[in-house]
Amino acid sequence: MLIQDKKHMTWGVILTLIFVIILGFMFSKNFRGRDATKINAFKASDNLYNSIAKGSTNYFPQLKESNREFAGHEIQMTLKNLDKAVAERGQILLQKAGAGVSADGGAISVRGDLSKILHQALLDSEALFNNQEQGIEDRYSMQGREAAYVWWRTLTSMQKSLMQDKDFAAGKFVDRVIKRGVEVGYNFYGIPAEKATSKAGILTFSLVFYVLYTLLWGFSIFYLFEGIGLRMSSGAKKEV
Repeated sequence: MLIQDKKHMTWGVILTLIFVIILGFMFSKNFRGRDATKINAFKASDNLYNSIAKGSTNYFPQLKESNREFAGHEIQMTLKNLDKAVAERGQILLQKAGAGVSADGGAISVRGDLSKILHQALLDSEALFNNQEQGIEDRYSMQGREAAYVWWRTLTSMQKSLMQDKDFAAGKFVDRVIKRGVEVGYNFYGIPAEKATSKAGILTFSLVFYVLYTLLWGFSIFYLFEGIGLRMSSGAKKEV
């Protein structure tokens, strides 16, 4: 007979059923999302931690302060490897930033103050981060995330050109603006910012639940194995 220990097998089955029932509930749409639609526990948890992460990733004040060091830093370069659509939109963004620009196919010739260009990129990214897309649409006649993507492609090409010209300080700072400004604004658009202290209760519950739920599954497997007679035991020590 497969079952060797009925007591442990019974406990294993009970704990497994509890685990599966809770799992089924978490997959069901019984939680309210940001837009008041019903979502499952995993999406709700993702929203919670994204909101808390957003509350601790606002680098824009520091980036704006650091950007002042590049005031008057003139650049003149050709941004290559851009497709025609990105180049055309990139020209619009750079012109709004006060740069002299001309586009030719997938390349943009740009000349201007690096600080002013980055300042505009940071303003747009911060507006997107703060879920204020309308100003970007009014300024460029394109959606906020579309503008952020064009900034990302344009600044990435600019950063490579600066590094090739051995303008390492400027190149490294442009890289910071991309990663901590443009990408942050794009990734956190539409997510409300929350402080961990304001969600201490639900955070504590989620962490404690995670630990207990993991233990529940562990004990379920343990008792099931005990029930079918699988046990761990130390081997006999052999004398040499």
